Amino acid sequence: MARELRRLWLPPEQLQGDRWSLTADQRHYLQRVLRLKPGDRCAVIDGQGGLWTAELGDRDQLLPVEAVPVLPPAQPRLTLIQSLPKQGFDEVIRQATELGVTTIQPVISDRSQVRPEAQKTDRWRKIAIEASEQSERLYLPQLEPIRLWSEAIAQIPADSLRCICLARRSLPNLLPWLQAQPDWTELAIAIGPEGGWSDTEAEAAIAVGWTPVSLGSSILRAVTAPIVALSLAQAVAATRSLD
Repeated sequence: MARELRRLWLPPEQLQGDRWSLTADQRHYLQRVLRLKPGDRCAVIDGQGGLWTAELGDRDQLLPVEAVPVLPPAQPRLTLIQSLPKQGFDEVIRQATELGVTTIQPVISDRSQVRPEAQKTDRWRKIAIEASEQSERLYLPQLEPIRLWSEAIAQIPADSLRCICLARRSLPNLLPWLQAQPDWTELAIAIGPEGGWSDTEAEAAIAVGWTPVSLGSSILRAVTAPIVALSLAQAVAATRSLD
């Protein structure tokens, strides 16, 4: 079954008729990394809910063998708004993908200490694809272009559950706050950079309906906080699904 095979993401446009055409990198991965030979099988995902068992043909093409019915995206839909840290954002992308994040929105904030290079966006997408294959996700997370903080919060629908994580303040903890919310299917979490969000940024978010929350008394690194927050959100969601 496709669920038990090593996975490969292929964009939908590579499925041409009754087979997938492969790039040189994809052929290298299948033949040199996975060591597949003609007739061997792997699983293919298209990042949009499609999952197939596929067989490597003798002309370096993948042939669909069996399709699994497309499932709807998992709930809840989680959006991570993350101010770019000095380093370690690659790992944030990887772990957030494994934790089921739906959308990743990198932002430049008042205290950001980096100015990203344009080519990093391509690398981040590759990391998200690899993490999706490894964690057996059927839907790739959406990686948004880098935005300013003011632009990012304006993109989030007002009817979504929205919170901004602030340190060194007496605030409701994220876990009991989430547990106290009525049924929710969409959640946006904003995580600041080293040094946290500025007062101006926090006030701007609160003014348009974002709730300030805490991740506890410990001061977490900018690359640790999003993983903690997403883990708590998924734990609450999982508990509710069992009720």
